[in-house]
Amino acid sequence: MKLAGRVAVVTGGSRGIGAGICEELAAAGAAVAVNFTNRESEANAVVERLRASGVPARAFRADVSKKGAVDRMMDDVANAFGRIDILVNNAGICPIADFFAIDEATWRRTIDVNLAGAFFCSQAAGRHMRQRGGGSIIHISTVTSFRGGPEQVHYAASKGGLNSLTSSMAVALGPYGIRTNAILCGGVPTDINRHQFTGEVPSPKAKNRGLPAGRVGSPEDIGKAVVFLASGDSEWVTGATLAVDGGALVL
Repeated sequence: MKLAGRVAVVTGGSRGIGAGICEELAAAGAAVAVNFTNRESEANAVVERLRASGVPARAFRADVSKKGAVDRMMDDVANAFGRIDILVNNAGICPIADFFAIDEATWRRTIDVNLAGAFFCSQAAGRHMRQRGGGSIIHISTVTSFRGGPEQVHYAASKGGLNSLTSSMAVALGPYGIRTNAILCGGVPTDINRHQFTGEVPSPKAKNRGLPAGRVGSPEDIGKAVVFLASGDSEWVTGATLAVDGGALVL
């Protein structure tokens, strides 16, 4: 229970990797604010599972790309739980599109959610952390930000920006006791992308079967890394990008 007494906010926590992160944080003793945009029933289901495990949890609606909505949500979380110690910027979108088919709306929405959203959430939660003398902010990035993807140019660009934001925030927020790190996720089958791993739709990601780790990842794998970066076990770790990818980056 290394996170007992801590309060964590997980954006995009209603399903997939986000839900796995919520569950691992709760297993470590943290109270969890589960952010969602549209999937209220799924967010409430996550909350019920967390409460059943014995930790406080609540769902909070906000579109992370809207600064005003984010500011209100973080204030609501702090009022409900009394503090914010951990922020996990997990919310993200990955619309698959050929390079020449990416239109302006798709490009801007991807950047707004994946990069601007992480900044807005970090700024709002960071103010609460600064008042308390410290905290941990964890961005969920991807190995694609280093390796690229033929139909993920906009997604990879947004996550590359997130990696840069990580190092800059570590410097800017370090004096306030706030650590900032990023996790580079490898292939993790979720409801959104499961077809890429089953062979139902041909995909370059099928090569994940040959990972050095011998398997694809799970939301729990990412969640365990989040717990490490959120806890005192990583108190000398900031500005880092931690690959949790089964060895994908070495291939």
